[in-house]
Amino acid sequence: MEEYSTYGGIERGIPLLCVCTHCGTFHVAFSQEFAFCHKDEPSDYAKVYGYNRIFPGDWLYFEGAARPCIVKSFFQSSDRDVVVYKNGSADAKFEGPKISIEREAAPEGYRLLPAQCVHTLLGDHIYHVLRKQFGVAVGVVKDETKDKLVVKMDDGLIVFMSYPRYAENPPNGDVVLVVRKQLELLSDGLSEDIMVEAGQGIVYLRGFVDCLATKRAIQTSVSEIAGLRGCVNMVRVRKNSRISDADLEQCIWNIMDDAAHPIFKYSVKVKSGAAKVTFYYEDDVYPNELKSKIESIPGIVSLNMHGTAILKENLGKQDLCRRIMNKLASYRFLKNSFVHVTYVGKRFLVEGRVTNIVQREFALLAVAGFARSVAVGNRLRISKA
Repeated sequence: MEEYSTYGGIERGIPLLCVCTHCGTFHVAFSQEFAFCHKDEPSDYAKVYGYNRIFPGDWLYFEGAARPCIVKSFFQSSDRDVVVYKNGSADAKFEGPKISIEREAAPEGYRLLPAQCVHTLLGDHIYHVLRKQFGVAVGVVKDETKDKLVVKMDDGLIVFMSYPRYAENPPNGDVVLVVRKQLELLSDGLSEDIMVEAGQGIVYLRGFVDCLATKRAIQTSVSEIAGLRGCVNMVRVRKNSRISDADLEQCIWNIMDDAAHPIFKYSVKVKSGAAKVTFYYEDDVYPNELKSKIESIPGIVSLNMHGTAILKENLGKQDLCRRIMNKLASYRFLKNSFVHVTYVGKRFLVEGRVTNIVQREFALLAVAGFARSVAVGNRLRISKA
């Protein structure tokens, strides 16, 4: 979906462990580092793709050219390739015979050095423009204070490529101090509970916190520090042995049983503190605050929350549903209960909580009276809370 690149179908910021098959060197790279170029600084980067995978927006290097260029359009006939590219303020065209490569060394493209080395992963095939030969990225080393990419060229030569100055990683000690100050701003004493390590511009966090909301806040706060490549958050939430899974489920149900949340057909399951929550919602009315409220519950160690959007036209009789809920809320007999009514799938869906079976039957009969001949589905829970 990116204009100039693809992130491999992975959400931005996911840490990936990259291991070189040649020497065993490993380092952490993030999913956005699959990018071949940076949108804000496209002149610093370049990309070479196979002849049959050239698309508008790709960066291309032509033999003998002064610098890489960006493709404006690409045409292919049965025997010819035509590339129109931006050459300064004007457009230029390259035309040549169609070339098919049966065994291409790097099916996902070649990177140009040295400017591109910042976003090179171990094992990537490299095309070195000045040496006019390919190689493989086999490691990352630190020479005094500078990070360098190690490339083994096809002729066996080992080349050390310095990162561009703007991409040099800050000293590890300085990074740790800045992160600890950021943690203290979040909460007094938090930096003492969290172990902070840094390497090659990446922060590694370990430790325990009381709730998911704190873990999320730590991730957000540290990720906003300028100059960092990313944050690997290995912080865990303490399991509260005094709170059972049933109690945690009840806490989540209490949050979801709220007319302020435009959700229906919701379910909750907690096992060993890990919560799984599913629900349906009207498209364009996603309950953004729901996740943060559940994460604030002490004892929830992880949260898997999934919502399914339903088109508004598939949800009918909304005014009638609101009138039914208002009427049910006015009945003293239904005190301490919450009944939510949705019209979906050509039936009224009744869900929420009641305190006993009598309340449940009363609520269903009341809804049936409004529904007349329309079917009524029952998802009411009996809960003492």
